[in-house]
Amino acid sequence: MGPDTAEPGREANERPSPSRVLFKGGFVADTQARLLVRADVLVEDERIVQVVGEGVSVPEAERVLDVRDCLVLPGFVNAHTHSYATLSRHVGNGLPLEPWMVHTWANTNGRTAEETKLSALLTALEAVKTGTTALLDHLGGDVMTTSAALEAFDELGIRASVAPMISDLALPDTVGVPADQWPAAARANSPAFLPANADDLLARTEELHRTWHGRNGRMAVFLGPSAPQRCSTGLLERCAELAEKLDMGVHTHLLESRAQAAIPPPPGARSWVDHLKSVGLLSPRLSVAHGVWLDGDDIADLAESGVTIVHNPQSNLQLGSGIAELEQWRSHNVPAALGTDGVNCGGSMDMLSSMRLAAILHRPGQADPAKWESAWSVLELATRAGAQALALADVGTLHAGMKADLSVFDLRTSAFATHEDPLASLVFSSYDHRARWVMVGGHLIVDDGIVATVDEDAIVAEAAEMHRHLLRRNDKYAELARAQQTFLTRVSAEATPPREIMAFRRQSRQP
Repeated sequence: MGPDTAEPGREANERPSPSRVLFKGGFVADTQARLLVRADVLVEDERIVQVVGEGVSVPEAERVLDVRDCLVLPGFVNAHTHSYATLSRHVGNGLPLEPWMVHTWANTNGRTAEETKLSALLTALEAVKTGTTALLDHLGGDVMTTSAALEAFDELGIRASVAPMISDLALPDTVGVPADQWPAAARANSPAFLPANADDLLARTEELHRTWHGRNGRMAVFLGPSAPQRCSTGLLERCAELAEKLDMGVHTHLLESRAQAAIPPPPGARSWVDHLKSVGLLSPRLSVAHGVWLDGDDIADLAESGVTIVHNPQSNLQLGSGIAELEQWRSHNVPAALGTDGVNCGGSMDMLSSMRLAAILHRPGQADPAKWESAWSVLELATRAGAQALALADVGTLHAGMKADLSVFDLRTSAFATHEDPLASLVFSSYDHRARWVMVGGHLIVDDGIVATVDEDAIVAEAAEMHRHLLRRNDKYAELARAQQTFLTRVSAEATPPREIMAFRRQSRQP
């Protein structure tokens, strides 16, 4: 399912990178033992071949990097984001999910291949410069332009699993309000809101998979139904069939907001998770973003099926959606990973910011500090767990035989001056999250703080004008979004949460 197996007949990208690189003397994270050890990491071609303690001899390397004052971590895996967001970072700002989404659609609609590619390049730059080596892009917009995002990720050298975001239901059908209850001023019957043809969406996704999946050992294509309430039962069933046929990953949003939690599932289903189960989508191939309003039975079903829930703490707060129950997922042994969401609701592509928020957000609801998230537990969410969600079998830890995906952070700043726990300082205290070196599959993508594979200045220089042009061209859609805003804001405001925003769990008394 993952991109580790190159497409037959396709040669890997040739990059001017030495075949053997030694990271010498750094604080290396052993995420399984939860220890930092002084060690040398030897990389040959695309893999780690040795991780050895100080004083142990290693073969000569073509390039030796002195990382004695650095923290060496597995590369971060961002398991849920949207690359279109970097060209619309503040469109719909200050609104809850339901009206915000329509503004986001208005700005995404009709993007050209050039706009799609530039936005993906900006996304990847921001990600890789802060230590991310792999991401899942749930990409909205026309499936026909999705290949431009894959081109961008491939050029920059990051690992990317792209899931074209598809749906086939009209807007009123996706928010649980009958069409006859929408005010005329909301203009919900506009032809612009007509759904796409499900046959075309699936055919284009399958063609994208045939063309790109496995390219250079870094690119993957997933199925990306937008959310179960935005897709017909038939579309979801066909996604399940195609995933089985091609052993293809599937990614979707699930129960993100209070309003979504209030939408009844199709007849015969106990819940939206039960509906996903009935159409055959619950399996380890599936990852779901958010899961804020899952109930206990839902969580048990996801655990039994091996589905990964991707926690996106900032966007859940920024859009007023709620606070996911990470501790409950853990207590049910549900696989959990971490994402930033798109920068238009998640702030940035900086996974360390997501790690920090995930580590502290849930503490007020848990009286027992022994059950609080730690720097090590959120690092696990951001590395090995994310790699599993993206079906990257040999990514996520720093051990011999694993792909050489790693990030190196300089400890010579005031946040680390006392020489206390470097990992805790990075997660909880550091104010500069730029990585000094980032390697993907043995290639140095960030070299001494500089992105080595693309012209960052030229990419950034294009963004502002492209953003202005996009807004001008899509003003007719923005007008529709403004017409929806008052009604959809009320829909969000009137949705009653099915539980407290944050439950309080008391510390159990010892006998």
